[in-house]
Amino acid sequence: MPHVFTYGSLMFDRVWSLVVEGQYDKSAATLANYTRKAVVAAEYPAIFSHPDSSGVVGILYFNVSEADLLRLDTFEGRLYTRKQEQVLLDNTTPLSAEVYVVKKRYRHIVSENDWDPVHFETTGIKKFIRYYMGFNRTA
Repeated sequence: MPHVFTYGSLMFDRVWSLVVEGQYDKSAATLANYTRKAVVAAEYPAIFSHPDSSGVVGILYFNVSEADLLRLDTFEGRLYTRKQEQVLLDNTTPLSAEVYVVKKRYRHIVSENDWDPVHFETTGIKKFIRYYMGFNRTA
C-alpha cells in the first residue's frame, strides 16, 4: 500500500478524517525541490516543482488503502495530479510517496503568497470544512 504525503488541509486530522475511512500511522516529512503557495481566493495550497526551493514540510501517512487513495483522488479533484516522489523522514530517510501536485494548466490559480498552516489551523479550517463537507467519504 502506498504512502501519501500531505502538505495542506489534509495535514490536519479534522480534514483527513472527513475524507478517509482508515486509521494510519503518520510522521513529519519533507518534499525537496517543491514550493507551496496559497491558491487565489481559497483556504488551501498547491505545490509545484521548484528546483531552488528548500522544500515543503508536511505529514506522511503510511500504507494508505487503495479505497482511501481513491477517496483522496476524488477530494483533490481535477486541479491536481497524483504522482510518486521521494520524501525525507527526519530530513535523512528517503521514502517513496504519492503526492498531489497542481497541474500545469491550472497554475494560474496559484498566488505568489506562501500558504500559512498556522492561519489555516486557527482560522481557515472552519471555512474550509464548511465548504468541503460534500467530500465526506465519497469515492
